[in-house]
Amino acid sequence: MTASQPETLIADILKRRSLVGLGEIHWCPQVMAAITTLLESPALEGTFDDIVVEFGSERHQTWLDRYISGEDMEEAGLDAVWHDTLYFLLWSPPVYAEFFRRIRAVNLKRSPERRVRVVLAEPSIDWETLDGETFARWHEQRERAYAERIEQEVLGSGRRAVLVFGLRHLTHHSLSGARYMPLAERLIKHYPGIIELIHPYHAEKGVFSSDYLSQDVRHNGLMIPVASESSDGPAMIDHIWYLGVLKRRIVLPDALFTDTAWLATVVARLQQLGEEHLMRARKMMTAPQQGIFDACLARHECSSHRDPRL
Repeated sequence: MTASQPETLIADILKRRSLVGLGEIHWCPQVMAAITTLLESPALEGTFDDIVVEFGSERHQTWLDRYISGEDMEEAGLDAVWHDTLYFLLWSPPVYAEFFRRIRAVNLKRSPERRVRVVLAEPSIDWETLDGETFARWHEQRERAYAERIEQEVLGSGRRAVLVFGLRHLTHHSLSGARYMPLAERLIKHYPGIIELIHPYHAEKGVFSSDYLSQDVRHNGLMIPVASESSDGPAMIDHIWYLGVLKRRIVLPDALFTDTAWLATVVARLQQLGEEHLMRARKMMTAPQQGIFDACLARHECSSHRDPRL
């Protein structure tokens, strides 16, 4: 099968589709860095209007629009974009904040009419009132909310966009045993032929296309098409992107544990959500990080039980 340069393939797709889905692998910064570099390419200038991302809350869309367009904004506001999401720990590796900075830098080099917009896909939530039950409800509703956001901000205005979401959101069909219809499938049901999907190849994560698990996909950074059918039925995606050997390690960055104010907020939020969320977070920490986290947790518990009359 013919392999294509990523810039060439995406430009060609956007001549016939309104959307391209670029699958991202969480806890594998190499993938997000490659996606950012690709979207910076001068060869793609003018081929799309928007980049829709999973890792940001629409509560901060107005602020981000000004920042991404090149206005002089306080850098501290950038943290709130991903801090106020349901999955803020997932977005704590610096590669996500760096994406926003780099797209802003690209826009500053372009004329205003050629600048891209970054659309934040996650609905606005209120961490002041969130608990484990409401968190679960938001989690269940997220695929529908993502699709509605794309319809409102992109498709309803006749714009073209690149979607950057985790692999499981970007499949043509639901995975076996899945409880929710994925984002891409929802979009396709309402807009047949609206999107083509690209996944980075990763031996551990798979590519949701059994055709290619046993075939050689190593084409040095190029993208190759998948077969339209496999022994398991229609292909889940359209193209595979080989980025070399990808290293995936689920561990929180040390910077989270040196920012005492943010760490205290993280602890408070996890306590609101309950013991299950606390334990899940601790599994993403190294032993030294756990020590810092537990000390902060103890201080928070002590403070919350202190007699308010004292």
